[in-house]
Amino acid sequence: MKLFLFDIDGTLFDNSNRKVHLSTVKALKKLKKNYKLGIATGRAEFMLYSIHNLIDLIDYFVLINGQIVKTKSFTIYSNPIAVNEIAPLIKDFENMKLAYGFEGEKDEAISRIDNNVIQSFQVLDLKLPPINKNYYKEREVFQMWVFCSSDDLIKLTENHPSFQFIQWLKHGYDVLPTTAAKGIGVKKLIDYLGLSFKDVVAFGDGDNDYEMIVKAGLGIAMGNATEKVKDVADYITDDVNSNGIFKALKQYNFI
Repeated sequence: MKLFLFDIDGTLFDNSNRKVHLSTVKALKKLKKNYKLGIATGRAEFMLYSIHNLIDLIDYFVLINGQIVKTKSFTIYSNPIAVNEIAPLIKDFENMKLAYGFEGEKDEAISRIDNNVIQSFQVLDLKLPPINKNYYKEREVFQMWVFCSSDDLIKLTENHPSFQFIQWLKHGYDVLPTTAAKGIGVKKLIDYLGLSFKDVVAFGDGDNDYEMIVKAGLGIAMGNATEKVKDVADYITDDVNSNGIFKALKQYNFI
């Protein structure tokens, strides 16, 4: 059995044109006839509206950078961040006057709306979250965000060595424990399915896809991928806006 895993932003979803290209939909429909399909994304399940025309094709979900792993009806793995680990981050964010947010399983919240937040969410075609600084005291948090400069990031990294800050746009960073990663979520999924990484074909473009691309039996980087991902990919296909997924699947005779 082969398992195909796809990142969303910059891979399935063309953020510049805010759409899933028809060639991608057609490719996945053909692929689904013979293989199991999954997504591995930094998004939570409630944020998958950008790929609404693909959801019925997806069998497995590695969500929030591996923090939640699900089938269509069953949660395989769930790893919320402890409140006492979040509180010191919040203290620094507030002292540094930074905008920050929380990603839960079913909803999200942000500390305030500013230009960095608006631009970041618009580029990813995401809806702006409601404002609620106390979200982490009320619901489980699986990932945080912070919007800051590179100088701010240096200070945060030094102050919080047990957390990783993964850049997703110019000023936006996913904030996760160093023990969390898409690759860990994928490992939970393949263990559940009785597979190994050699059975995985993975597509991605961002640094948070690095471990998944490295370990997959076949790791495919999009043409628009970061150099870090391209350097370890088995194959580099075309950009997301140039039918990259379709071309790679044809190249390997999967469709």
